[in-house]
Amino acid sequence: MNLESQGRRILICDVDRTVLELLQIRFDLAGCHTFVARTGASALETVKTARPAAMILELNLPEMDGFDVLRALNPRGEGIHFPVLVMGKKLSAEDIQRAVALGARDCLAKPFSGADVLERVARQFRRHTPPAPPPAAQSLRTAMV
Repeated sequence: MNLESQGRRILICDVDRTVLELLQIRFDLAGCHTFVARTGASALETVKTARPAAMILELNLPEMDGFDVLRALNPRGEGIHFPVLVMGKKLSAEDIQRAVALGARDCLAKPFSGADVLERVARQFRRHTPPAPPPAAQSLRTAMV
C-alpha cells in the first residue's frame, strides 16, 4: 500500500470474523487505523464517531444489508464523502451496478487476497487526492501572506 494511505482510518464491515481479522491485520500493518463492524447499523454508528477515510463493506449483512448502508450514507444521491469498496461472494453485474448507483466506488468479489484489497483502497486514495498547486502558485501565496 502506498504511503498516501498511512494513518488513514479504515472501516471494515463484515459478518465473517476471519475476513475482519485478515483485513484488520493487513491495514494495521500498512499503517492505517482500522475500525470493525459486524452489522450495517453498527457500521453507520462507527461512521459517525470514527469518520473513516474509506470503508470496506460486505453486501450480505443481516438485518440491514450493504445496499441499505449505502442508501443511508447517500440519502440524497449526492455521493458519499469517502470511498466505499463493496465486496461479496456472488456479485452479479446487477449488484455492482446497484452498488455504484448508490455511491460505492469499487467492488471486489470474494474470495480475494489481502493485497488485492489494500491495492484497491490505495487506488481510491490516489484517485481522490486533490492535486498540489504548481510551485509558482505556492511561492505567490507565501509572498502574499
